[in-house]
Amino acid sequence: MVTGSIHVKKGNWYMQIRFKDDSGKWKQKWKSTGLPEKGNKRKAEQLLKSWLDECNNASGYKEPTKILFCDWVRNWVEMRKPWLQATTYTGYMDMLKTHLYPYFHHSKLQLKDVTADSIQRYYAVKDSEGLSPNTVIKHHAVIMSALKHAVKSRLIKENPCDFVDRPKTKKYVSEYYNAKEIKQLLDIVKGTTLEVPVFIAAYLGCRRSETLGVRWSSIDFTNKTLTICHKVVRVVKNGKIAKLASDELKTESSHRTLPLDNFLLEFFSTVKQRQEHNRRMYGNSYNTEYEDYVCVNDVGKLLNPDYVSGTFGKVLKRNGLKPLRYHGLRHSCASLLLQLGYSIKEIQEYLGHSNYQTTANLYSHTDSRNKKEMVKGISNALQ
Repeated sequence: MVTGSIHVKKGNWYMQIRFKDDSGKWKQKWKSTGLPEKGNKRKAEQLLKSWLDECNNASGYKEPTKILFCDWVRNWVEMRKPWLQATTYTGYMDMLKTHLYPYFHHSKLQLKDVTADSIQRYYAVKDSEGLSPNTVIKHHAVIMSALKHAVKSRLIKENPCDFVDRPKTKKYVSEYYNAKEIKQLLDIVKGTTLEVPVFIAAYLGCRRSETLGVRWSSIDFTNKTLTICHKVVRVVKNGKIAKLASDELKTESSHRTLPLDNFLLEFFSTVKQRQEHNRRMYGNSYNTEYEDYVCVNDVGKLLNPDYVSGTFGKVLKRNGLKPLRYHGLRHSCASLLLQLGYSIKEIQEYLGHSNYQTTANLYSHTDSRNKKEMVKGISNALQ
């Protein structure tokens, strides 16, 4: 069965169709409608319908009854890949591989037979397996969009997701370390490969991708600043996990410049001297491809995102520390800034959040010590 959609490229409407070739591999083909974007969406949809009717009447294409639901969702994700960020695409593919595809492929559920009940049961199973409501909601968003495209492609009459009870969002409570716990952790990782990424996340509140993207060219030792303008993320390429470096950060506000005091400057100077020493010591065995990056191992190789997160958890467990995700260091930094008396607005700019509300929702909590001080203050005021 041939499916398709319309898209705007350079101010004009284009049509895209997807179909399986003789070997069973999905292919795609583009064609211009010759119509400018403004006021011509309906005409473009009519042209697409004519093209699809022509293709589907030809021989060699599979009937709708032969399309498995899990295949449809997977191919929808592949079709959207050019418009997705690499990390978003990788997240979708991980979800498909780990959860959706095995579940629905086992039952051989066909696209035409998908019901609200079959989707609702999937959500219930994932909930019983321990997935958080927020994670299941992400599954719901992908499934709903894929089925919406099936409706537009006239493969099904209505979207079953319209009749599904979506899991309720659970308010995220950020886990964090206090100042004493952060100091203990920094002592433990000192001199190890994790020292630099833990230090940057704890002191500067950087995301994992931003931390691994810190480069020497972004550090101004004269003006004492560090500019966050680059990232390194985990992606899937040809079915394998890989690293992707990019200047496209999570949001526009993520691009920020942070001041460095003498302590931070001394730390980065020491790291730079250590890397230069390793470069001389390892000679030709030293990897010079990442010489501008701060977070590298002893032989100059850029640290892998999964390695940082995985090793971080192992170090905490091995040393009897409270469980914490690596991203929790960013929350720890924000919580410490809050306790030091900085405003939510100041913390928002420090962390590079896109809006005030995001920061307020995550970090407007106070610890028990602050609550005691608040109660004491009220008592003193009213006595």
